[in-house]
Amino acid sequence: MNTNACKAGFHQTDITPDFPVELIGCYRKDPTSHGILHRLYAQALVLNCKEQCYCLIAIDSLGLTTTLSDVLRLQIANVLNTETSHIMLNFSHTHSAPAPLSPLNGEKYFQLLCNQIVQCVDTAAKNLQSCLGGWDITTTQVAENRRKGCTLVDTRLGAFKIVDATTFNPIALIVRLSVHSNILMGEHNAISSDLFGVARMGIEKRFDCPVMLIQGSAGNLKPVGVDTITGGEIEDLQRCADIIIQSMQQLQFSPKIIEHLYAEEKEIEFISDVPTAEYARSLASEAKQLFNIDGEAWIAECKRLRDEEKCTEQRQKRSIQFLSIDEGCFCGVSDELFCEIALDASQKVGSNLFFLNGYTNGCAGYLPHRAEYLKGGYETLYSYLSFFQFHGHVMPFKLDTAEHIVELVVQTWKNEQPSQVH
Repeated sequence: MNTNACKAGFHQTDITPDFPVELIGCYRKDPTSHGILHRLYAQALVLNCKEQCYCLIAIDSLGLTTTLSDVLRLQIANVLNTETSHIMLNFSHTHSAPAPLSPLNGEKYFQLLCNQIVQCVDTAAKNLQSCLGGWDITTTQVAENRRKGCTLVDTRLGAFKIVDATTFNPIALIVRLSVHSNILMGEHNAISSDLFGVARMGIEKRFDCPVMLIQGSAGNLKPVGVDTITGGEIEDLQRCADIIIQSMQQLQFSPKIIEHLYAEEKEIEFISDVPTAEYARSLASEAKQLFNIDGEAWIAECKRLRDEEKCTEQRQKRSIQFLSIDEGCFCGVSDELFCEIALDASQKVGSNLFFLNGYTNGCAGYLPHRAEYLKGGYETLYSYLSFFQFHGHVMPFKLDTAEHIVELVVQTWKNEQPSQVH
């Protein structure tokens, strides 16, 4: 028996609350949840290779803060007796999921989420079986760029299929695509996994296989044919899901022995400015006029930073995580990356199977590339007036942040995978 053979185990768990919660992600007159339209799930894939254990988890959630994500990752790492750098969380970013920091059962929901996912991982680890795996890639037209004057979209739909090494029965299908997974916005106030949930069910039926959907770099993308602000209707869910399912029918897999599997984290420092009192008031006035955002709490936080902490900049130590499987790689940061950043990284690596994703190990605000940063707008500037308390900084990161991310991920990949760059 080959003791170096990779093993895989998969399990899925329901993470839907049975108590009222506040829905997070978009403006609602009443943010309290009213009923359940689609249940929320988390999927866990545990991989064991050469006495190392790794875990990829997909979660129907807008995204935890990086602090809460690290709490969950540590719990998972303890269960698997592995390093936290071997644990990768990916959030679908549905706007119809609970807000874990809300006074309305937020802490209660976070505990439910952690308990369910830890148990899910433990079950997946007990289901380990020798496996084979194979990549394939196609394109999908499910997303469009929502920024004015922009048309570029990351159309890549990449998938990695894992099967039992003896029976060839499917263990799991990991599917990565970039589309801001929110159709049910505005007046919709039922809990829902939104587009990712409906698409996942359709893919599972089509491929007769458990499915994990991994969110890519979709900070400036939206589902095709729905409004940027108000979203769409329930019928749009199936329409967009059908686009994804139809695209996936082009995929063909040839599972083989997994030769290379590893995970690591690289630290990076992000820097953002603290605005002056005059500039803060000006931005708050613009945000109120353009987006009806109340910026008073944000103004107060900017003043606190200037007066109490005496700082003109905020610095955050963050991490970029890599999970590489043979010739492909899921690479992630917690921010809502614009799709151009992922495409730039893929082009510089020289592989369409290098996927730089956002929504990884947390959700910490939009991160545009240089050209869109300079244009301003909600994603690059005004959103911080609403969500600064979750993101940990009051202004967007410096202009060249995206370039530093790409430089680091490309260099790391080339150092670790010199024979696989093509």
